[in-house]
Amino acid sequence: MSFETRRIFKSAVTSQNLIRELLQMMFLGELVAPGGERAWLVSPWISNIALFDNRAGGFGTLNPEWGNREIRLIEVMTDLMARGTALGIATSLNEHNDPLIDALTSAAAEGGLEDKLHIVRRQHLHVKGVLLKRGLLTGSMNLTYYGLELNDEMVVYDTSSKTLAEARINFESYVEAGI
Repeated sequence: MSFETRRIFKSAVTSQNLIRELLQMMFLGELVAPGGERAWLVSPWISNIALFDNRAGGFGTLNPEWGNREIRLIEVMTDLMARGTALGIATSLNEHNDPLIDALTSAAAEGGLEDKLHIVRRQHLHVKGVLLKRGLLTGSMNLTYYGLELNDEMVVYDTSSKTLAEARINFESYVEAGI
C-alpha cells in the first residue's frame, strides 16, 4: 500500500511521538542519500530541537562522531551540508531565532560550508514546512520544542512529485527575490 498524503493530528494525548518519528525518517533518508536540490526548513520560529535520540547508539553508523546522546537540528543540518546537500532556512526576524541562526552560520563556517547555506529572514513569514528530496511536511507546527512536544498541531506529509515541485518553486522564490 502506498500513499502520497498523510495528515497527522497531534495533541497531548494522541500521536505524541508520531511527528518526531516522521521527522527522523525524513532526515534519515536525506542523510543516507544526500544531494540533489536544496533542502528547506521554513518556520517563523525555529530552535535547535532534538531530532534523534542516539542514547542507545542506534544512529551511530550515520555519524560515529555524534556519540550516544540526543542529536540536535544544527548537527543534522551541518552533516547534511557536509554530505553535499544545500540548505535553505527561512524564518522570521524574531530574536528567538537568533541563537539557531548564529550557531548554524558558525558551524557552516567552521566546516567550510558557507556556500551550502542560505538564510532568509522575513518580517511577515507565517509559512511552515520542511522540504527534503522525497517529502514535504507542512502544517501548523513551528520547528521548536513547543511545536514538537507540547502544542496541539496538525501537519500534512506529502510525497507527490507535483506538491514537492510546487513547494520547491515557492521556497526557492525567497532566494530569487534576493531577500
